[in-house]
Amino acid sequence: MSLRYQQYNALKKTKDLLKEILSNKELDINELVRKTNECLNHFPPLNENGKPYFSYDEFTSEEGEQL
Repeated sequence: MSLRYQQYNALKKTKDLLKEILSNKELDINELVRKTNECLNHFPPLNENGKPYFSYDEFTSEEGEQL
């Protein structure tokens, strides 16, 4: 089980990766696979409402702000 800050960072990395995919037409497939694996390593399991399955904790940023 990943720690909450690791899950938050995985969500941030995934958002950045999706932006990169949308903005860049030519991506190296090996780099894309590596970045995707980094995102999925600690990606939190979420229900249909976007809330974590195994915890009732809310996601907070590194500064402690609730997301």
